[in-house]
Amino acid sequence: MPAVDDLKCLITEEKLETPSTFAFPFTPYGIQHDFMTEIYSAIEGRKLGIFESPTGTGKTLSIICGAVRWLLDHENREWNQLKMALESLTMKNGETNNDDDDDDDWITGQAKLVEQQRKVYEINKMLKSLEEFNNNIEKIKKEQELKKNKGKSLVIKTLNQKNDVEIEKDKNCFDEESEFVLEEYDQSSSVDDFEEISDEKVQYEGVKIYFCSRTHSQLSQFVAELKKSPYSTSRIIPLASRQNYCINKTVKKLKNITLINERCLEMGKPKPTQKPTKVSSVGSVVKKKKSETICKCPYNDKDKIQSLAEEVTIELRDMEELVNRGDQISACPYYASRESVKYAQIVTLPYTTLLHKSTREASGIRLEGNIFIIDEAHNLLDTIGHIHSSQINGQQLTHSYSQLIQYKNKFELRFSASNLLHLNQLIYVIGKLINMLGGTPGVSHAEASRKGVDSKVYTLENFVHQAEIDHLNMFMLVDFFKKSKIGQKIRGYSEKYMPSVSLQPSKPKLSNLQTFLKQIETKKNNKGKELKEDENKHIDPQVTDIISNNPLTPVMAFIESLTNYCEDGRIICTTQAFVSKGVLKFLLLNPAVHFKEIVDKARSVIVSGGTMEPISEFKDQLFNFNGDNSDRIMHFSCGHVVPPDHILPLVVCSGPTGKQFDFSYQERTSIKMLNEIGSLLENICRTVPAGIVCFFPSYDYEQFVYQHLEKNKVIDRLSERKKLFREPKSTNQVDEVLKNYSQAITTTSVLNSKVTGALLFSVIGGKLSEGLNFSDDLGRCVIVIGLPYPNIKSLELQQKMNYLNNHMGLGTGQQHYENLCMKAVNQSIGRSVRHQQDYAAVLLLDHRYQRDNVRNALPKWLQPSLQEHSKFGSAFAQLNKFFAGKKKLQK
Repeated sequence: MPAVDDLKCLITEEKLETPSTFAFPFTPYGIQHDFMTEIYSAIEGRKLGIFESPTGTGKTLSIICGAVRWLLDHENREWNQLKMALESLTMKNGETNNDDDDDDDWITGQAKLVEQQRKVYEINKMLKSLEEFNNNIEKIKKEQELKKNKGKSLVIKTLNQKNDVEIEKDKNCFDEESEFVLEEYDQSSSVDDFEEISDEKVQYEGVKIYFCSRTHSQLSQFVAELKKSPYSTSRIIPLASRQNYCINKTVKKLKNITLINERCLEMGKPKPTQKPTKVSSVGSVVKKKKSETICKCPYNDKDKIQSLAEEVTIELRDMEELVNRGDQISACPYYASRESVKYAQIVTLPYTTLLHKSTREASGIRLEGNIFIIDEAHNLLDTIGHIHSSQINGQQLTHSYSQLIQYKNKFELRFSASNLLHLNQLIYVIGKLINMLGGTPGVSHAEASRKGVDSKVYTLENFVHQAEIDHLNMFMLVDFFKKSKIGQKIRGYSEKYMPSVSLQPSKPKLSNLQTFLKQIETKKNNKGKELKEDENKHIDPQVTDIISNNPLTPVMAFIESLTNYCEDGRIICTTQAFVSKGVLKFLLLNPAVHFKEIVDKARSVIVSGGTMEPISEFKDQLFNFNGDNSDRIMHFSCGHVVPPDHILPLVVCSGPTGKQFDFSYQERTSIKMLNEIGSLLENICRTVPAGIVCFFPSYDYEQFVYQHLEKNKVIDRLSERKKLFREPKSTNQVDEVLKNYSQAITTTSVLNSKVTGALLFSVIGGKLSEGLNFSDDLGRCVIVIGLPYPNIKSLELQQKMNYLNNHMGLGTGQQHYENLCMKAVNQSIGRSVRHQQDYAAVLLLDHRYQRDNVRNALPKWLQPSLQEHSKFGSAFAQLNKFFAGKKKLQK
């Protein structure tokens, strides 16, 4: 398949001039036009762009209309340049043939002729593949149009009783013991979990725009905006995981994404023709059966998938719409989406899919020459670090060790020498990891740790040396795990034999000291049991059992972490009183190392968000960590569409009684500070109409303040003015709380009762501080209490700060510490004022907001309007004046 940038090898790319106007659903604001102009120029110039546009400024539409306009212009340029180059070379060939035969340098002439003929051949080949590509798309369009005109469905629905029977049969398709034997490990083979559906290999794929965001709901919003834009006929494909796309109820109910992936692959591929020789328990060769095939998923039908792929190529659909359509015609949406990517102009995907290399490669995402736009990228560095960090506990290690030993004993005589060697190495490594937590391989996870309670930090080099595994090749063990499919084999084996096989040896008799320690541990666990009970109500107990039967996956993720470059990570080894509670954690310190391939191979990478400060993090720690991309980096930032008099940001340094607001860890729990919060809230609730969102630094502090206010009857007085809601800790309760909060505001506005609106207690960095819209009456005032600085004593934070100081210069670590705080604050601030007619007040409660470094880290669009008030009285007067003015305008 010709690469996207192959054209550069044959002809010089003509520069596209940035358009003076852009197609837009309405007359764009000046900042929207500037945004489109800059993103067009950035993509054309192969830049690494950092785009900052406050929420409510039409950022998504600006991205679409700027980037897609460039893509269409580029497609025209590519076609025209190929044709012009072919004509030019053809003319040159004719001139070369007519040259004077007496030319002394005839060898040079012949060499030039051969080179020109080669270029003509290559350009002809590219033109032909491009024509075939366009013809295929036109053919699909005509076929889809013909089917619509005839009033026929693409495929008649076939998910009837027959398929239900097939699905039920799938449950019993994995009973053969031969299915539990390892696949033969071949170091030279590759791992591919996707077999292309189409027999026809498309030779050309144009430049694609990959649009990435944090959640699927945000990606669906992008698709909705695209439908409203002038480019609604663009070919867009939503990529998602099997967990999101699977419509097979038997597989879907596994819940865990790893198990869904494994079962899908098992049901989608036949067993290899070359199988290991079967040997009986006494060593004699067992005759092979003629054919052994894993049962096929009824939705993995080649023709139906191809039909769905062609349909989604032409008709713009988001992920949910594609799932519904796949369910209607009994075709797998997962494979249909991947089959249709080759025809797509735009591909949407969660940015975790892009950032994780193995997931990216398994999804068939090609980096070379393409454009990657990552929206909501304010936490991109943290996300990369989180994705590539890993953690395992002693229980997972001991469970994995026990499973591997029993599995080996069961099938040892049926393994090849290579598989047995690598299996023994894997068992050895896991045993050594158990030793690091103070345990003994083969003994229950409930044993007391020999190392007591302690935490140590290791470099990767020191850790593998201390664990005595430095002589083994971790890359090969990871490769063995993937190719032999040992995780799938052991899970299937343990599922079948769980009733009859003890996965843990019997517990050894504990000494008096161990019994005492066990009692202490039990008491500690019981203290938090009631709080955790509600959080776990939504978890299916069957899912928990299934996950516990497959502990090897997180163990291998940790072992894979040991393959990182030594300077890029640290291992934190935390031992507890009992081995099961010990933890090994790999901490990635250099996210840029996992983003470098994207930066190097992509044509352009654009990161965008409402608030991207501090920009230096993206420039220095992501795009230019090695100092070789400074000329590619560009930054665009625009103001808010909301008029300055529609936003009232106030730094409030003291409360109604004159007590200075200081919410540092040492001062925030004082009775005076808690009383000051209550007094301020009572005053604010009397003045601000509709909805108020109050953000606290942590869940613990929100709970602490609420209990104090409740004890002192402040909650009762607040409830007389506003209906009070609190952010839930359980994710599945968030939608209900938001719905009730919204209804309370709407209802009280209509009834005109004494209770006017609602008050929502939330948490900075919590579930309500990002990605939610508190526009209009939902958020007339945002209160931010204190500054949410992370725990400076955290081992992880200390390692990150030390790393930055050593590699980026002294002071960088402290800056990172402050950035973590301010990024969370900025996201909370951005929940209100979402469009041009919206208005709201923002109260920042803490005298530390007066500091220059804190002020400068606030959103740029907010800073010009920011007022500082040392006394509450003057701030409250400004608040009264602001809302009184808005009330007059509404009348």
